[in-house]
Amino acid sequence: MRPRVAGAAIAVCVALLVAPSPGAVSFGQGPEDHLAAAREYMVNLRLDKASREIQKALDADPRNFDAWRLRGDLALRRADLDGALDSWTRASSIVPDNVELLISIGDLLTRRNERLEEALSFYNRPMALDPQSARTLVSIGSIHERREQWPEAAAAYRKALGLDPNFVRARSSLGAVLFKLDKYEEASLELRKAIELSPRDLRSHVFLGLSQNHLGRYDNALEELKDALQIDPHAANQLIGVREQQPQFMHLIDIFTKAFEQNSREAGRSYDLAVIYFYAHDYESAWKFLIKAEQMRYPIPIEMKEVVWSRRRLRSP
Repeated sequence: MRPRVAGAAIAVCVALLVAPSPGAVSFGQGPEDHLAAAREYMVNLRLDKASREIQKALDADPRNFDAWRLRGDLALRRADLDGALDSWTRASSIVPDNVELLISIGDLLTRRNERLEEALSFYNRPMALDPQSARTLVSIGSIHERREQWPEAAAAYRKALGLDPNFVRARSSLGAVLFKLDKYEEASLELRKAIELSPRDLRSHVFLGLSQNHLGRYDNALEELKDALQIDPHAANQLIGVREQQPQFMHLIDIFTKAFEQNSREAGRSYDLAVIYFYAHDYESAWKFLIKAEQMRYPIPIEMKEVVWSRRRLRSP
């Protein structure tokens, strides 16, 4: 082999050896390079590698705000609430006036009812920095709601909507609180507005269904609760119990049973009955009518079958 050709071949081999493999994340040695790599790993769900890159950034700069904040984001992704809270609190000690982070810490504390006072203190700080923050007002309203301070919660949500009329969470939360205050017509109005803004807002469908049920509009109630089940059958049942509504639901059962008897081949009626029985906590009957609907080729959401089946088994002796 000629020397010049041999040299070119060696150069090609060296280039191949040092070239990054497909899908590999390339980065330098500075904290920002490590954080960029960590973010890319998180996007690709390679969380262990992301954690190592964040740690490298912190080793290089222990007071790196972005590194502590990203570490909190990663912990939350792993459902490690304590780890997220610790990392975000460290980040907040470095940059005390970051409004978005203060609200995030408050939201995390709000998820633990025993730390509501602490959560409120974190919400008050961004409120002082930005009194026109609709998001902060909604977070403060959620504290009142957890304490069952319904008028105070409603006032906070109304103030937030005055700042941002299209804030779905504020609109939906106001509707839920009005339901708690037995203001079913007003609640229905707010909840319908929330659904117009966000058609798949689960909480709005659930509380609108229950408001309509209290107003005696049983068909409307059923439709809203069916929509809630289509969105998320598990969460819809956990958000609010309906045992106290059972007399009204028994009336619904009577209406739809008669309709089913008149046309037992209509799959939609069978599914409707399954939904009503599910909310009346009669899982055995719910399962029976789900199977009937399925036999008539009605499109049953697999999540619906799973939740009814699991509740039915829990009730079995």
